[in-house]
Amino acid sequence: MHGSEEAMVGFQGARRIAPSLRQAAPGIAGGVALLALLLLHAVLPRPFERLELFGADTLQRMTPRGAGAAPVMVVDVDEESLARHGQWPWSRTTVADLVAALQDLGASVIALDMVFAEADRTSPSRLVPEWRQRFGFGAVPQDAPLPDHDAILASIFARGRVVAGFAPVDDAIGRAPDGIAPFAVIGRASPDRLLRFRGAVTNLPELDAAAAGHGSFSLKAGTDEITRRMPMIARVGDRLVPSLALDAVRVLQDEDTIKVRADDTGGITTGYTVRVGDIDLPLDAEGALRLRFPAARSTATLAAWRLLDSGKRAELQDRVRGAAIFIGTSAVGLSDLRPTPMTAFEPGVDLHAIALEQILTGRHLIRPAWAPGAERVTTLLLGLGAAFVCLLAPLAVAVPVAALLLLAPAVGAWVLFAQAGLLFDPTLIGLGILVAFAAAALVRYAGVERASRRLRSAFTHYLSPDLVAALASDPDRLKLGGEAREMSFLFTDLEGFTAMTEATGAEALVQLLNAYLDGMCSIAMEHGGTVDKIVGDAVHVMFNAPLDQPDHAERAVTCALALDVFALGFKSRQNASGVAFGTTRIGVNTGTAVVGNFGGKRRFDYTAHGDAINTAARLEAANKALGTRICVARATVEKVSGHAFRPVGTLMLKGKSVGVDVFEPVRHPSAVHGAYLDAFDRLAVGDEAATHVLLDLHAADPHDPVLALHARRIRVGERNVRMAA
Repeated sequence: MHGSEEAMVGFQGARRIAPSLRQAAPGIAGGVALLALLLLHAVLPRPFERLELFGADTLQRMTPRGAGAAPVMVVDVDEESLARHGQWPWSRTTVADLVAALQDLGASVIALDMVFAEADRTSPSRLVPEWRQRFGFGAVPQDAPLPDHDAILASIFARGRVVAGFAPVDDAIGRAPDGIAPFAVIGRASPDRLLRFRGAVTNLPELDAAAAGHGSFSLKAGTDEITRRMPMIARVGDRLVPSLALDAVRVLQDEDTIKVRADDTGGITTGYTVRVGDIDLPLDAEGALRLRFPAARSTATLAAWRLLDSGKRAELQDRVRGAAIFIGTSAVGLSDLRPTPMTAFEPGVDLHAIALEQILTGRHLIRPAWAPGAERVTTLLLGLGAAFVCLLAPLAVAVPVAALLLLAPAVGAWVLFAQAGLLFDPTLIGLGILVAFAAAALVRYAGVERASRRLRSAFTHYLSPDLVAALASDPDRLKLGGEAREMSFLFTDLEGFTAMTEATGAEALVQLLNAYLDGMCSIAMEHGGTVDKIVGDAVHVMFNAPLDQPDHAERAVTCALALDVFALGFKSRQNASGVAFGTTRIGVNTGTAVVGNFGGKRRFDYTAHGDAINTAARLEAANKALGTRICVARATVEKVSGHAFRPVGTLMLKGKSVGVDVFEPVRHPSAVHGAYLDAFDRLAVGDEAATHVLLDLHAADPHDPVLALHARRIRVGERNVRMAA
């Protein structure tokens, strides 16, 4: 016995747990989907990286870096400069004139985004001996000293403040220039993460020896070929080398050494801090600087041809004095145009200038080493929050809350980017919220749909499909309570039902009545009516509840006419088979009623209460005295435009001090209809002549029940349209 009791307790506990699991299923589904997303992010990061880059690029475009106080300028060998001074490469004397002009105007540092790896073939020191050997042409005495363009350029470099560029390459050709500034390294500069090259293309030895600094002009593009970072330190062979912008900072600061500190976390290099003079520069684990871009093509630029025009140099002094200058090219044919988050065509030299300005102003873009972990935790928390909001709140509330949760990381990332220069990825967090909420919503929707199907299946046989659909979509309507609203009501009754029950067997009666009621209810539902009750053979239908139906009066009259056609046909078929099936009488009225769920907590009924309903029921009963099959109140007629009516009279209902004007629908109005309306209006005001017209109309159509009614009343001395009912 004791074991049986334990089994029963366990069974009851399982029954309690099952509904709880079903209720919690949306939250569980959201949590599982979220964990799956985070696992996928850890195992297959590449698609998420592209999404992260898209988010970062969007932040750059939304909030470009403003112009800093540091004077940085690009001297551009543009298309017009090439047109004026010849195609590239220019003679070294032309380059020397350009650099000398900048030195004379007071440039603080001059960095060349170009390399002079071969001797200038236009130098007289090379051309004259070649002419003498090949053509026997002696332009000058054989022992006369000849100018050397490379030496001229080297002498200009030697005047100071010039940083020569070089190109690291993956081939083992050449090595880094000997004059590269030394590095003082604290910690370990991980060779596995730093950008590494096997060799370098450098300038002629005399040019490198004369330069004050040397920097790599290598650019680091992403997997999508978009440049977002610039390597500040790299390796050529086993030697650390600075970028063009970094060595320009060193020369600008009059420093001899570049200090590098490796930042380690758990034995892993997470980044570097580079110090040049009093400037600290944060780099990532690959030794690259994350560029914080200004607006597209906003770098201060000066065309090279203007500096080469000696007559225009003086007017440029205010722009050049004290500025850090990069010399490069934007000419399309020289292939130094790079895509960035801001534009598809940014000259490479502009990127070096952007980096230098960022270094000098200190307005860096930093992605902390702990950012990925913080993003995963935030994704988990907000994703679970979205899932459980979907679980606990109505969808009308859950969707806006989820939207706010989705907006929060995007706004937070933007604020941190704009105000603090911190880069966080809102895309993973947003994706986690979407995935968790979508999974929870789908499971919840599936549960609601199952419940709705069960509800529809259970109640469609009893209620209007519209009512069932309304209750399924909004179960709160099943709560007790009601509301006052204008509605139209239709009541039907079957004449002679009691006598028919006595003459017909029970089984046959049930089949007959079911067939009749099925047809009546189907027609009512087709017209949007809610079948309120079926009492014996009577059907009560209401319009404009639970769904709003602005044309409820029109629907009620149209439904009444359709019911009348069906009932006449059904009666005719039954009479033909020997069953004494009676006439169906219909009453229609419009008015204000209170509609809703009435009853108790254990059982309640969706119905309506009010005087308008009682009036509709009494109009149905009044058909017997009036001789009509359909009786419609004026309150309904006044709201209907698609049907014709004829007035029958003013019914003085028991218990009411004001009569109810009643009408009969007319399917096919004729000339007689107009005559009747005129006579009725005259009779209503006591015109004796109207009685003769009505009697003549009755004589012409003795089978018309309304004309017969008025004829009887006239013959007994009635001269008005008021009648008791």
